[in-house]
Amino acid sequence: MKLCEIQKNIEKISIENWNKSFGGTASSEIANKIEIDNSIVMRAMEDLVAENYGAINANVELSQISIDSESREFEFTPIKVHIYFPSKQMLEEFFYSSDLVRKSIPEYKKRLYLGAHQLSQVLFDESVLARYFDYPEYYELDDSRSGGHIYICSEETPEERYIHVRHGRKTLANGKSAIVAIYKDLANMSEFEQRYWHSHELSIQELEFIPNDDAYEKFFDRNYEGAWVEYTDELADLTKNLEAVNSLFDNKIFNKIRNVYCRPPVENTQKAYFDSCSELFKLVGPDNINQKALKDFLKKHKACSDKDFEYESGKDVSKLDLMGLFEEKIGTSKKLTKAVRLLQKDRTEADHKIIESKISKENLVEIFFAHVMEFNKNLKDIIEKIKNPS
Repeated sequence: MKLCEIQKNIEKISIENWNKSFGGTASSEIANKIEIDNSIVMRAMEDLVAENYGAINANVELSQISIDSESREFEFTPIKVHIYFPSKQMLEEFFYSSDLVRKSIPEYKKRLYLGAHQLSQVLFDESVLARYFDYPEYYELDDSRSGGHIYICSEETPEERYIHVRHGRKTLANGKSAIVAIYKDLANMSEFEQRYWHSHELSIQELEFIPNDDAYEKFFDRNYEGAWVEYTDELADLTKNLEAVNSLFDNKIFNKIRNVYCRPPVENTQKAYFDSCSELFKLVGPDNINQKALKDFLKKHKACSDKDFEYESGKDVSKLDLMGLFEEKIGTSKKLTKAVRLLQKDRTEADHKIIESKISKENLVEIFFAHVMEFNKNLKDIIEKIKNPS
């Protein structure tokens, strides 16, 4: 068989395989199909690569499996092969000359047909997550500074909303952050979801990123290196810490320990940030504090009387000042109370001002998570002081 014929077979078979699995084709597979020696196909592949018709993973060691017809035993024979990947140009030419071009193929699956790598990344504006926070009855969303995943959460979720995607966060040179997703996951979404994500896509060529991005590196290590990496889920930790504090008292101190609407801002605007602060305040603010449980603890363990729970005017102290008294008595220097008051300022902005949705120059996602991390630190201090009083 002439070299040009071998190369045409390599192109034909590798493109067919790519359009089925979006992966490469082993030289041994092509050799078996056209009934020539594997080494000849390998050399033909090398010639194609030299002419910029594709790429290879060279000299990959595989095992050919055969079965003895009498003993029914498997035999494994080592073999070296090239794994061939057709070029984007070849794939594009095939796509636009075939009936694929007339099919309604969703955006990210279409890009795979055109040569995008399954494990390549696409970047999106933070606002792409808004839909999934807004419809908790349809979607399960785990989110942290490093990212997480989104998938449909019930049989009631409409079929058109099918999604199962891993996402990460990557910090830009300007301090803001973008959402990262992988082509393989994007292509498996429903067409409805692919259109939605495409509308929030960013041009990676126009972006610069910070070096040594610890949050993104965790996403990369988990999804590309196969490392056993646990993301630090600050909001899930907040729920655990609130629950842990409650468990140390006869009656719970915090009435609620989770808020499904508490989330980082999905847009880098003051309005989105203030809205997030308002939902966070519902967990750590005075409205969630059990005043009676605090008073009972202070009377029983810190020798406080009803007089300690009044201002000089005789009026009952506020819930937040009562929490401050509790912190003072156990020795945490009112750190939690101070953090709540700092958050309260932003929460008040959300509730009492008309805020324009202007893009902020600051990374408001990081500022929000900084609030949450401070609360987690303060709650852990309270837990330690209650467990080990000095």
